[in-house]
Amino acid sequence: MQEIEKVVWGFPLFKTYEEKERFFKVLGLLVSHQITFEKAAELLKLDREKLAFLLDLLEIDYSFLDEEEANLEKEAVKKLLEELKSENSL
Repeated sequence: MQEIEKVVWGFPLFKTYEEKERFFKVLGLLVSHQITFEKAAELLKLDREKLAFLLDLLEIDYSFLDEEEANLEKEAVKKLLEELKSENSL
């Protein structure tokens, strides 16, 4: 347990141990898809833009979609737009 405490204390962001520990817990919940990005920001008492900046700075991927899922979503949107265009041209 001492190793974990050293890592938490050594983390350069946040002032108190409790804030640092909360960040790691919330981060774990976020990347394991247990909570939403919005909920993570709320729990950390940060606005979403600041949290996004912080996660980008730390190079932490917080997307709920992997690359394959994102491509499927893009294709579904393209198909829907094409259908809407063809309906409007009738």
